[in-house]
Amino acid sequence: MAPSAHSWKGQASVELLLVLFILIPLLLGGIELARGVGIRHSLDTSVGVATRALSLDPGQWTWATNVIRQSVQDNILGGGSVGVLMVQAYSADGTEISSSDLANLPFGSAFQLAASCGYTPWIPLVGGQAVTIRVSHWGIVERYP
Repeated sequence: MAPSAHSWKGQASVELLLVLFILIPLLLGGIELARGVGIRHSLDTSVGVATRALSLDPGQWTWATNVIRQSVQDNILGGGSVGVLMVQAYSADGTEISSSDLANLPFGSAFQLAASCGYTPWIPLVGGQAVTIRVSHWGIVERYP
């Protein structure tokens, strides 16, 4: 006995649903991966700009942190979806220093500027686990007294 046209339609619908359950998370996961890479790129370039500015004038802490925040928030791929942005400065030996300590570093002193932000990708049927995106750049104080 040959299957009826109705059962073929039902089988095609089930196959389509099975394929969609795989393709939709893959497609949206790729989009979320691109968003994460875009956020990391904007964070990395802005920390590089801020490090260079702090190398020339270590007293520009407020300007440097504002550049980083603005760059991440204005990211075209959804920077508004990032978590808390943290910016820290470290001395050459790796100890955290304050903005005033950074401003008082002598000529030729090495420092590290690090920034991190939380990002939670949204992938339907899979969910999203929060990740922390971290970048850091080294600089040398070039301001001559």
